[in-house]
Amino acid sequence: MSGTPYPSMPFHWIWLFACLTILSACSGTKELAEPLPTWIEQRPHVPGYYIGVASANKMQFPADAAERAQRQALAELAGQIRVSIDSKSVLHSSQFQGIAGQRFSETITSSSAEDLEGYERVGYYENETDVWAYYRLSKSTYERIRNERKSAAMELAGDYWISAQDAITQNDIRQALDRFVRSLESLETYWGEINFWKTPAGETIALDRACLDGISGLVNGLNLQGQSTKVTLEFQQRYTGTARCQAVYDGNAIAGIPIEWTYSRGTLPRKAELTTGEDGWSEVRLEGFESGLLRSELKATIPLNELIPALQKSTASKLIGSLINPDQTWTIELPPPTVYIQSNESVAGKRSNQTRLRDALAQGLNDVGIQWVNRTADADLKLTLQADTRRGGSSSGFYTALLDAQIVLETIEGEAILQRNLQSVKGVQLNWAAAHGEAYRKAQVEIQGDFIQELLKSLYQ
Repeated sequence: MSGTPYPSMPFHWIWLFACLTILSACSGTKELAEPLPTWIEQRPHVPGYYIGVASANKMQFPADAAERAQRQALAELAGQIRVSIDSKSVLHSSQFQGIAGQRFSETITSSSAEDLEGYERVGYYENETDVWAYYRLSKSTYERIRNERKSAAMELAGDYWISAQDAITQNDIRQALDRFVRSLESLETYWGEINFWKTPAGETIALDRACLDGISGLVNGLNLQGQSTKVTLEFQQRYTGTARCQAVYDGNAIAGIPIEWTYSRGTLPRKAELTTGEDGWSEVRLEGFESGLLRSELKATIPLNELIPALQKSTASKLIGSLINPDQTWTIELPPPTVYIQSNESVAGKRSNQTRLRDALAQGLNDVGIQWVNRTADADLKLTLQADTRRGGSSSGFYTALLDAQIVLETIEGEAILQRNLQSVKGVQLNWAAAHGEAYRKAQVEIQGDFIQELLKSLYQ
């Protein structure tokens, strides 16, 4: 069987195909062997430019190696833009020497990559394992953009400063303080620089320094003035009353100022948070003192965190953290009442010339700091005691006497405050006279203990 022969390819076509294959192989070998760009092998130094060159490994960051190389290059570029804080910074005011000077006078800050504008990508290269990125930023472009930003920040800060001055003229201290803080915040990026600004009146001031001085001047100029140097609470009002103070700045009463009142009621303190009214006055009620308390202290404070709420979350707080809260203190006196004691003590129905229970009352009052007097004209209160004993019986040579007594505490005008009855206080002895005496002795113990404490509590209710 004869087969059909395959068509033969001319020799010159075979030769051409072989040459192209060889040339293609040579070309690929040359591309793989191409050297790295010079900006990778040797870091560029270009006058008038900030430079950033960085790489990222594809094995380590398979999803975003190119993006990481770019971010790192820009971060390196930003790291070259360093601003040295002038040792004669505006923050070196006498009031803030210990704070601003310590924090800023020798600080160096770097611009972050996120803040950069105007940069350009000069080179990009990648191979099978790595990605490289090369960025640069013209120094003149950077300065122009930065100056534009600072100019806008200065304009905003200046508007806040003007608003603060207007608030001061209207005695709106809280508004003025808030605007000074806002002005400082607007200049935060430039705190380490001298920030001169011309006021509407044509005066050139260091704006952030002026804001710091404005804040300290307002806070230090606020005063709390009371009606007297001490507060006296009388028994007649059951040791309750009020205290007042006025917030004053530059001789003017200031409304809307937060006042924190604190005083001790004995064991437990009490706090009241109030605000001054239109006349600048704040009034707090004093009450709930523990029995027997003769003296306490009242304090009114202007808390800065309430006076300037914006400071709580503001970066400017670190500049003025050492300011002292304006305050004022007063002594609270709770003078005990004077007591006149009237007693009628009998034994088996007969008036006794002894005053054993009266003496027990007098001693008990002395022990708790209450003065007793001999004339009703000198007294705030009257303590009346009626006591008598009776025979209770006898057995096996022992005699029992029983004492009944009534004690009434009232005002001189006759208003009852406290009444206490002692019933059948028992005295047992070997004869009647001694038994009556023993009943009086036991009544003395009860009077100087429970009754005096009960009397003391009644004075504060």
